[in-house]
Formats: sequence, C-alpha cells, structure tokens
Amino acid sequence: MNRMLLRLLSWVRRVPIDDPVDLRNAVFMQWLLLFEGLRTPLNKIYLISLHWPYMVEHFYGKARLGMHAAIAIDMGTDLAMTLSAWTGIYLIRKGKFRAAVALFLEVMLGSAALAYIAFGYLIINDNLTMIMLLALSGMMLGRKALWIAYASEVAILTVSAAPISIGHALMPPSVLIDTYGHLPLQTLLSYLLIAIILDRSIHALRDSLVESNHQRQLLSREIAERERTHEQLLHAQKMDAIGKLASGIAHDINNVFGIILGFSTERDRLAELTEKDAGLREEVHSIEDAMEGIELAARRGASVCRKLLNFSRRDVTQLETFDMAVALRELQPLIRQILPPSIRFHAHIPDRETPIRFDRSQFELAIINLMSNARDAMPSGGVCTLTLEPGQTHATLSVQDTGTGIPEHIKEKIFEPFFTTKPVGSGTGLGLSVVYGLIQRAGGEISVDSAPDKGSTFRIEFPMTPSPNAAWSSGVTERRHHVFLVDDDQELRAVLAKALKKKGYEVTEACDGANAEYLAQRMQRAPDVIVCDHHMPGADGTQVLRKLRDRFHEIPAILISAHLDTDGLPARDEEPNIKRLPKPFSPDALVASIAASLGRHASSAAKTLRN
Repeated sequence: MNRMLLRLLSWVRRVPIDDPVDLRNAVFMQWLLLFEGLRTPLNKIYLISLHWPYMVEHFYGKARLGMHAAIAIDMGTDLAMTLSAWTGIYLIRKGKFRAAVALFLEVMLGSAALAYIAFGYLIINDNLTMIMLLALSGMMLGRKALWIAYASEVAILTVSAAPISIGHALMPPSVLIDTYGHLPLQTLLSYLLIAIILDRSIHALRDSLVESNHQRQLLSREIAERERTHEQLLHAQKMDAIGKLASGIAHDINNVFGIILGFSTERDRLAELTEKDAGLREEVHSIEDAMEGIELAARRGASVCRKLLNFSRRDVTQLETFDMAVALRELQPLIRQILPPSIRFHAHIPDRETPIRFDRSQFELAIINLMSNARDAMPSGGVCTLTLEPGQTHATLSVQDTGTGIPEHIKEKIFEPFFTTKPVGSGTGLGLSVVYGLIQRAGGEISVDSAPDKGSTFRIEFPMTPSPNAAWSSGVTERRHHVFLVDDDQELRAVLAKALKKKGYEVTEACDGANAEYLAQRMQRAPDVIVCDHHMPGADGTQVLRKLRDRFHEIPAILISAHLDTDGLPARDEEPNIKRLPKPFSPDALVASIAASLGRHASSAAKTLRN
C-alpha cells in the first residue's frame, strides 16, 4: 500500500513544466482539480437521490427563470465544472499548467454567473467558492488574473441583485436606486479587501522570487567562475609538471638531435667524390637524399620537442634573426600533421628572403595555434591557406580558412585571455591571447576578418629586419679565433668542434665545469668566445660562465641548452655579452652565432677606443 502511494505521489510530481513556481503549484492544483472533479458529481447525486423534494421546494421552485430552466442550468453547470476539472488535470499532465487553471476558472465563473442569474444572490450565497476563485486566480496566474476575477465577480453579483425590480423600473434614476438597494455591498467590499491582500502578498512574493532568482544566478555564475578558475589552476599546475619533466629529458633528447644534424651536414663532402669518380654520382645522390631526409626528420623531432617546452616555458624570449619563408617551409610537415585529411592545405610562400627578428620558437607556436583554430573551425572539412607576402618594411602572413566564421559580437573578444567558445574540456581560451601577446611584444600587429558561414582570415604584420647573411659570411676568418667549447655530451661536442675547426677556428674542449676551470687556469691564449652548455653535472652554465669571467673579462659567450632557465642568470642589460642559442641547432647555426658575437664584440671595442 505504501509503495502504491509513493508511486502515485511520484507520478503527480512528474509533470513537464519548466517554471519552478508553476511546477510546485501544479502538484497542489492536480489534487484540487481531482477533488472538484469528484465532489461536484457525487454531491449532486447525493442531493437528487436523497433530498429531491427539498431541492424542488426550497431551491428549484424559487428560481427566477422557472423550475425546468433552473434544473437544466444547475445540471449543466455541474457537468461543465466536472469536465473542466478533469480536462485541467489532463492539460497539467501535458505541461500546460496556466491553460488548465485558466480553463477551470473561466468555467467556474461562467457557471457562477448562470447560477446567480437563475437563482439570485440570496438563494445561492456561495461566498466560499467565490473567495476560492479569487485566491486561485491570484496565486496561480498572478495579479492581472486576480483583478480580472474580481471584476467578473462584481459583475456577477451586480447582475444577480434583484433583476426583476430593475427590469420593471421605468426611469434610469429608479434603476440606479433599485440596483443600489439590492446590491450585496458588504460582500463586494469583503471581496475587494481579500483581493487587495492577495495582490500585496502576490506582489511581495513575486518580488522576493525575482530577487532570489537573481541572487541564485549570481551565485551560480560565481561558482562556475570559481570552478573555471580552479580548472585553469589545475591545468597550469599540470602544464608546470609537464614542463619540469620535459625540461629534464629535453636536454638529452636535443643533444641527440644536435648530433644527427651535425652528421647530416657532412653530406656536403660527398660532392668531392662525384668530382673524382663520375660512376659514383647516382649512389652519392641517393646518399645525399637520405641524409637530407635524416636532417629533416631531426628538425621535425626538435620542433615537436620545442612545442612541448613552450607550453610551460620559463625562459626569457630568445630573439634571433631568421628567414620567415624558410621557417614556414620547415614547419609545413608539422602543420600537415595537425590538419586532418578532410582539410586541404595550401601554402603560398615566395622564394624571396624574408628576415624578421623574433623568437623562432614563439613564432612557430603562434603559427601552430592559428592552424589549430582553423582546424577547429572546419569540423566537416574545408580549405586552409597559408600566405606570405613580403613588403619593403613589413611582411604580411595570413591564415585563411573556409570554416564557420566568427560573429561580430564574439570577434571583439577572441584575443581576450580565457575567452573561448569551445565546450568544457576542449579549450582553455589561451591560444589566440597568447598569439596576440607574442605578436605585440615583437612589434607586430594581428587582425581578423570574418563573418558567420564565410570563414576567417587572420593577418599578421611583421616588421622586417636587415638580412643576417652579411654577418654570417664571416664564418671563415683570416685570423684563427679561439673558441672555448664546454659541453658534457662527448659526441655532440666532437661534432661541434669538428665543424668549428673546418671553418678555421681554434677549439679548446672541456667536458664539464670543473674541467673548464682547470683548462682555463693553464690556457696560454685567452679564448675569443666561450660556448657553454647550460645543463651539466655539478654546475650549470651560468655558474661556469661566472667563474670563467673572473679570468677572461668581457669575452663574449654563447649559452646553449634545450631549455634555458633564467635561474641564477643576471638581467640581460647586465650581461650584454651573453647570447643564447637553443638546442638543437646545426653546426652552421653555431658558426653563424659565433661570428655574430665576435662582430658585435669587435664593434663595441672599437666604439670604446674612439670614445
């Protein structure tokens, strides 16, 4: 029995109504309509079967419209009220709560009007039903429905007030006096007082509900914002953990890539074999192609490793001058991996040299972010186009997609931190804001041209810089400059030393910080430049450089590492002679960096002498 009752109660509560107030009222209204739908017919059956003579004598017999008409009106109104009650329950079960209440009230008021006209106010005098209708209209449908119900009841009572006397009056003043004399003024005033009390109560409750809903929405937004901030904090902590892990392994991995790059550049020597023996030309070309593929694979691996470090990077920006066209060509294999087969990729990169001064890792990170956004904007496939347009002083790089586009009200916010239109778990809202910050710090500008269903085009303006080729051309010098090379990786150190000697440099090698200090004390000729690894057993590169600088003052130095932390390194303006070169790099890149450092040092020394 209890289980059946619980099921019934649960069934009554399960109605498809969204408004929380209507949902609560619907439970009560179903029970009320059920009661009225049963009470009205059962009460009529009871009166007719047991008290019919009394009904005829004291009720139907006193009707103004005659007994037969009165019986028809009484039976008809009871039937209408019963049907409206059961129809109301059906409508509530279908989610039409207000329609159900309005139907029930209209039928009840209409039935009351017919009954009061047929029998008169004095015979019926059913104040409780009229008060119930006032309360239902106000509490269930609101203030407007309350006053409509009150006006209807005033009209019903006015019409029911001695219509025979009003009908026999010959003059309008007599009509007014007769009507006023027979009106139930006390009842009308009581209904008015009840309506006013209900109106004020409903107004206060509705205002409290609106204020409560507003506070609840504010609280929900605050909770959602805190949860979002918490998720971002967790994400940042995870990325920091990944960064620390990546920093620990990147040094060794990038050393391997550096060795591969160093050996792959030895393919230039194969050209000498083809000059001596033309029969080996085809085999030599095959080997050259294979070694070129090895170099490309090493660069791609280094690029992937660099992306991992960039997401939780703690080192300072490493500005360098590089050819943007070359960097974009080398980045294309990684871009094709990011884009799915359903997206066609086109690149328009001219052969013209396009030198810019930028952190190359950050440049690649910005391009990858733009490509990832283009991919996400084309879930069903499309075309992504990368275009480079060199100018006189600036170069324009554009990324165009044929995706869903960006609405105008969202386009103003896309570069704001943490703003994202992606679902939870699919994005942090940091991509475009990171790109915007990187471009701005480098002196560039980024803009977007987009419209819904018309794709998007991101344009970046980079300031161009003089070509570094002139500085790099001094790789082979007339005077044999002395390079002090400090690195704990024996194979990489051997590759770099061999490349430097090939370019005409004299090289002294040290395997760690202690060995470097030992050799520095016994060195008869001071080095012209120091090349030092940043991560070595016992002491890092910054500590080694400080100790070497005690003996070799003002000597330019190049700090090399897979992940260049700023821990322990003075500010840049205090160490103008320290430059940074991220691993992995080709031997030619190291040669060019050494030549550039020597050139800057010589220019600075000459300027000091002139002053």
